[in-house]
Amino acid sequence: MPQRGISKPKKAFSPFVERPSRSIVYLIGSFDSDSIAVMKRTPATSPRSLALLLAMLLPGCKGDIDPAQLDNLRDDLDAVVSGTRGAPPREDKNRDGWNTEVFSARAQGTLKALTLLLESPPGKEPEAGLLADDFQCSTLRPAELEETFRDRHFIVRRGNKTDSPAERKGLAGLESAFGELLASFEGSSDRHSKLKLFDVETSGKDSARTRTYFQLSGRFSKGRFQVKATWRSAWKRDGEKWLLQELATETYEETLSLGGEQPLFDDCTSSILSASPAFTSQLLPGLDHWMGKIELGMGIDIGGWQGLAVGDINGDGRDDLYVCQPGGLPNRLFVQNADGSVAERSAELGVDWLESTHGALFVDLDNDGDQDLLAGLEPGVMIHENDGKGRFTPRTAKLLPAALPYSLAAADYDLDGDIDIYVCCYNRRKGANRHLVFARPVPYHDANNGGRNVLLRNDGGWRFSHATVRAGLDVKNRRFSYAAAWEDYDNDGDQDLYVANDFGRNNLYRNDSGRFTDISAAAGAEDISPGMSSCWGDYDNDGWMDLYVSNMFSSAGNRITSQGRFHQGASDKTRAEFRRHARGNTLLKNLGNGRFNDVSDEAGISIGRWAWGSKFADLNNDGWEDLLVTNGFITQQDTGDL
Repeated sequence: MPQRGISKPKKAFSPFVERPSRSIVYLIGSFDSDSIAVMKRTPATSPRSLALLLAMLLPGCKGDIDPAQLDNLRDDLDAVVSGTRGAPPREDKNRDGWNTEVFSARAQGTLKALTLLLESPPGKEPEAGLLADDFQCSTLRPAELEETFRDRHFIVRRGNKTDSPAERKGLAGLESAFGELLASFEGSSDRHSKLKLFDVETSGKDSARTRTYFQLSGRFSKGRFQVKATWRSAWKRDGEKWLLQELATETYEETLSLGGEQPLFDDCTSSILSASPAFTSQLLPGLDHWMGKIELGMGIDIGGWQGLAVGDINGDGRDDLYVCQPGGLPNRLFVQNADGSVAERSAELGVDWLESTHGALFVDLDNDGDQDLLAGLEPGVMIHENDGKGRFTPRTAKLLPAALPYSLAAADYDLDGDIDIYVCCYNRRKGANRHLVFARPVPYHDANNGGRNVLLRNDGGWRFSHATVRAGLDVKNRRFSYAAAWEDYDNDGDQDLYVANDFGRNNLYRNDSGRFTDISAAAGAEDISPGMSSCWGDYDNDGWMDLYVSNMFSSAGNRITSQGRFHQGASDKTRAEFRRHARGNTLLKNLGNGRFNDVSDEAGISIGRWAWGSKFADLNNDGWEDLLVTNGFITQQDTGDL
């Protein structure tokens, strides 16, 4: 049995067992929005039938039910369940003074209408009322392109910005510029365009300038072709309309993949996992499915942020996979077979935890040559011993009563031969209910009121002690931390630590013989931004480890935070910090003198959408570190504006 109060149910909770009676009694006993939200998770009962039941049970409701009362109650219940009642009103950009956002909606629509021409058959003309009479544009594909990269997989060419937009005039000029751009796509199929308007400058009421990120891709029999560019545009008002007046290229890059119809990566998820019932019945349906099956009160985390771990647990030379799950769904361990398929063996090997699990690691904690398992369960960190054959036994439970563990990082920070553990604790617990944890970051752009991260020192014999304070890591330690990465960035023989924090600046802790100092600001590595992950790699092969941080790029955020009326009363420094939040990802070059230089723009890595995990790896075996970044977020209507 697990130690120190972390209990593992003997019988797994089945999401398929409906229990409407229990939920109804709970609801009647506590008529509030939380209870109604829990009730909604019971598939057996609809909001309409709930409204009828509640109307019948409310005091004074005897005999016939007033239809008007029932309709009002049903509407009220639907509003509570949908989250519309009590929610702050949506901002109306037409009334709240954000004139640039009103303009952006129009400009975004105009540019989208033009880019659709790039996806359309030849001969289609743009809609009327998009271009000004004096419209002019530059060539959208620079005449001189420099080949900057070539291997057996890719060819990359880049061009400098065009000098003047006056090379092409009117509709004929636009068609000429589009024709030059499309010449490289002749014979392609499945063309797709994407744009993000991320910068707006207004000059009075009748003119504006914008910058737009543009992407166009297509498929060939010999490979795939992709164009990425930044466009500069000028606009002028014509009555109630904004017309495009100028269009010019600021940056341009095109990439040709040489793999024919076969891409560099092939999605093999189904071929490897589809034979496992755990994949087809649990993982494949997705979170949206399970949110309708598991009560919120069971602890399911609708925000996600579950992690995974990869390691060879049984010494057969093949990597195995541990998948963390929200509360109420069992974690899954997939053991790889000789043919590349996997077998799900979580229960058999003792790691099918039902506690919400955000992170896990395979690492040798007892120096016996096999991979032990760390799991960041909701109550704390569970440490499992591997018997050498892949069977795990819980040995130590480190409860974290003040904060929730989100991710784990391991290294021998004190050089005593034992692997130690650093735990990122995103948020602090609040109140007696451990699920009520979401404290608001204060201040939003530079918060320091999150959960305290924890350093667990490995004392041997499966004993781990809290060493956060004595190691000097409790400085600026409430930063809503998502992830941490160990690396000897100063080449002095010990492991330093970088922590990526949401809602503000990150931490770089220099290790000096097991004692840490926060040198983030002095080293130029704070990167005040919504940090989601960090990874180390020598991208320029100069012998010094560089740092990549995944953040958030938001075109709307870039537009809004650059406006004069945004936080008018704040200092220029604070306004700049807010703008930095929406800029995107960061690449910090290690200068070798204890300092870092932000090379994000020149390296072309900033615009990475809503980024999460990141990893340096030499994907094409050419001796240079490539970069893989996962991105995406749960949204409502897809406006293409994130």
